[in-house]
Amino acid sequence: MVVLSLAVYVTGVQEVKSAKGTARMLLFSGSCSGDYFQGVIDPGGVDTQFVDTEGKGTLSARYSLSGTDSTGNPAHLFIENNARFGEETHPCIWTDSPCLAFLETTPLVGHIQKELDHLRITIETIDEMQ
Repeated sequence: MVVLSLAVYVTGVQEVKSAKGTARMLLFSGSCSGDYFQGVIDPGGVDTQFVDTEGKGTLSARYSLSGTDSTGNPAHLFIENNARFGEETHPCIWTDSPCLAFLETTPLVGHIQKELDHLRITIETIDEMQ
């Protein structure tokens, strides 16, 4: 079951290249839609990536969202996504919304797709995928 669908737009890149590889911070903005939550990514979203000299790497994205939950009440989410390149993510979510509290304890998986001018991150429950 898809619980969140995010459109992510990279707004800046900070990068350091060394003999070990590349350390990169991707700054981003965007929006979120779905049956459970509608909102925007708050300023300050960042994906920190480390890429070794063979092209293997990891990502660690952290961002917060502001919007409304399915009951129409104001809600906020904090999401942390960690993964190795090419693998699905396993997001951890924190929220102040009682009706979204299930996201804090439900096993989740995230998929990242490149679209024309942005990334699409889809977060869904693992139970429905099996």
